Amino acid sequence: MTRYLASRALKRQTSVLARGLREAVAGTRHELEELPPIEALNCRNGTSDVLAQRAFENPYVRWIGLRQAGEMICRSGLVNRNPGPVAHVHVLDNVWSVELVDDSPGVVYVIQRRDDVEYIAIPETMLFDFESSIECLQCVTYQVDVTQPDFQVKLGDWNRVVLHQTEEAMVGRTRAKLTVGVLQRYIDQLQFEGLILAAGMSAIVALTFNFMLYGLLMRQTSMASLMRQGLRKNEFLPYYQPIVDGGDGSVLGAEALARWYRRGKMVPPGQFVPFAEENGLITPITEQIVKKVLKDLKHLGWLGTNRYISINAEPDQIVKTDFCESLVKQLIDSGIPGRNIAVEITERRQLANLAEARSRLLCLANAGIDIKIDDAGTGFGGFSYVQELPVSTLKIDKMFVDTLRTQCDAKRPVLDAIIHFAKASGLSTIAEGVETNQQVDDLVKAGVHAIQGYVYSRPMSAEKLVSWMKEHEMETPGMNTDSR
Repeated sequence: MTRYLASRALKRQTSVLARGLREAVAGTRHELEELPPIEALNCRNGTSDVLAQRAFENPYVRWIGLRQAGEMICRSGLVNRNPGPVAHVHVLDNVWSVELVDDSPGVVYVIQRRDDVEYIAIPETMLFDFESSIECLQCVTYQVDVTQPDFQVKLGDWNRVVLHQTEEAMVGRTRAKLTVGVLQRYIDQLQFEGLILAAGMSAIVALTFNFMLYGLLMRQTSMASLMRQGLRKNEFLPYYQPIVDGGDGSVLGAEALARWYRRGKMVPPGQFVPFAEENGLITPITEQIVKKVLKDLKHLGWLGTNRYISINAEPDQIVKTDFCESLVKQLIDSGIPGRNIAVEITERRQLANLAEARSRLLCLANAGIDIKIDDAGTGFGGFSYVQELPVSTLKIDKMFVDTLRTQCDAKRPVLDAIIHFAKASGLSTIAEGVETNQQVDDLVKAGVHAIQGYVYSRPMSAEKLVSWMKEHEMETPGMNTDSR
């Protein structure tokens, strides 16, 4: 009976995902078909505001670019996502093709050829997350097979799959199959429900019981319902990743990252943050996080120092809610200086009204709160945000930090350009996703002293941060504990 329940749940989810796959590819192809000729794209210095706007407005598209003779000549953002000569090209017909790269198994490039120019788009990553009450994270795998021409996209560990479901996914005239597989852990989680269902079916009221059980399971499988339950139970909390001066080892502050602690287990952010952002739940989650951050600031003993905690805010929160005014009021009520708090705004989503955003952010800046641009250089805003908004810090995305691992990475000039731009503009910089001491040394030599990443620590609870800081101070004799 347990396997039956798992099979039913898997069949429903596979059907939903197959429909999403069809819509994502169809939406991406339609976007490329509607793009104007290159002359109308207003492409300057390799980037186009027109492409950036189209990529932002189309929910199916993450990135758009134009390639000629193998070189990217125009794109929707600073990041050059050209798959390059190592890509596997699969020609669908005389106009359309797709490209895959071995070291990026979750990325598919959809390509439309127009004479000697290729219009390229990357569909938005499909959120392969089971909206389920089953506590089984990372035990689902995916595989997409295209039969004409023959190629395959595979994600996850297929060696331990014990149950799978396949669904046809016709996209235009291209036939594809989506296969979703689960590990034994997924089935084991349904053992209790299987026993209940078996008992109900053997009872006289089996039909009524099954109907009620089905309704209950359907309510429980709603991610929105689960997250609202989590909000009511105060299950969302901040985890902190330290920001350290790579030169002298002093702790500058930390970034607060949203975590969901449900039924004694931590739900990875990738399982709920994208859903929360798309369904209007990120604002109440942020409110819950902020309240705990303000309490943790006092527990950490950072009041009266220059150390700070960064809070992430979505552009819509800045413009469409009272987030800024509410944060300032909470600081005043709790007696916390503004310099102990920073606000990070991601560049991956557009600030629709820069004038309104400037007004709201000035409220924060006037209270002494530092405004940081997160994911600098990867998103829609570009450096226009720096000109229009009271920004004082750029956070360099891991994508660019990773270019320090090799001397021939094509994105390395972008890293150098961001650092140069920050210096010329009088902005501070923080490097994210730093993993090695060599990267720290290279960044410090380039003038980037604020370092965040696994090289120092993974995100952790406030209690563990206190312990980590004590150990870090012991390992770094002579460091400035007041963090300048």
